[in-house]
Amino acid sequence: MASPRDLVNQMSRMVSQLVRELIELILWAAKIIISIFIVFLNIIITTVKLVILHIPKLIAPMIPKRTSSRLNQQLIYAGVEMTSEEVISITLVYSVVVTVISYLTAVLLEVAQPIPLLVVTVSFASVWGLPFILLNLLASRRAEAVETVLPDVLSMIGQNMSAGMTSSNALWSVARPEFGPLATEIQDVAKATLTGIPLTDALVGMTNHIKSSKLSRSVRLIIQGMKSGGDLPAVLQAISQDMRREYNLKKQMAAETNAHALFILFAIMVGAPLLFSVSYQFIMIFSTMMEKLNIEELGKEVPQGSGMISLSPLSITPEFFQLYAIGILFISSVSGALLVGMLRTGNIVSGVPNIPVFVVISIGMFMLMKYGLGLFFSQIVTF
Repeated sequence: MASPRDLVNQMSRMVSQLVRELIELILWAAKIIISIFIVFLNIIITTVKLVILHIPKLIAPMIPKRTSSRLNQQLIYAGVEMTSEEVISITLVYSVVVTVISYLTAVLLEVAQPIPLLVVTVSFASVWGLPFILLNLLASRRAEAVETVLPDVLSMIGQNMSAGMTSSNALWSVARPEFGPLATEIQDVAKATLTGIPLTDALVGMTNHIKSSKLSRSVRLIIQGMKSGGDLPAVLQAISQDMRREYNLKKQMAAETNAHALFILFAIMVGAPLLFSVSYQFIMIFSTMMEKLNIEELGKEVPQGSGMISLSPLSITPEFFQLYAIGILFISSVSGALLVGMLRTGNIVSGVPNIPVFVVISIGMFMLMKYGLGLFFSQIVTF
């Protein structure tokens, strides 16, 4: 007959074996579920890729020629090697996917109407607006990179031509990697001149690849100098000096507008969140006070025509005011980011990358101040 200790050991071995088998079963089931999920995910990804691959052929006849040509030109300015049909097809697929996901999320969270409709509209518009914003931003960054090195490039070309180099050799000499996108365009101009294309036509073609007013003006002045029989190296040196003076003047103006930019930053990130958080606390205090005093019943007890002031509850709830404050802060942050970008660089598109930072800081400061003021007023005002 087995001793009690042997029975306990046997039972513990059975329990441990049962637990081990149960864990193995759970892991096996989890592995099966994950495998099925991966298979379905691969099917969805493959389907989306096929749709994106074939949609351009279907929607190409539907796109107006003017829209297609303008979008293709913007893609060239941005340095993106895609066609307008591909961009529109990808945007169409993602807009449908994001819109459906946003709507299902709002429904699952049981958000009251018309919030789901608003979420769908904003999601659809955001997906369609994002590619065009990114293309403008890429084109602006590319043009800015070209304008930064353009004075040095023109000066080097003029010096090399003064030293006896031909125009094509002088262009090849400045096609260096440190000059970024401009080096690639200069290489194309040099190749075009070697194949027999006139230098003026090759320079005009370069302006069609970079959206830069300074580059276009420089090319126009160079062509005018060549047609008038002027000394091209001297013209290049003069343009380079003018651009350097303009760049220094622009830096001076940017330094003078720093105070305005700082004022805008303070108003968006500190001033507006503070005012909204204080207003929220007052609405919260008065709403709680009127609930405790039962203002509706007191208002009914006051006879009409008695000359006494009738009281009524606040028409604005704290929840509504919070949504209103977040919406106003979002709009103010977007406008402020664009305005700061325009003040600092003269180009409103340069402020687009700052929009997420401004929005997060502004709304985050509002939430933080609201919480801090709530703790402060809770120690002073008690009901």
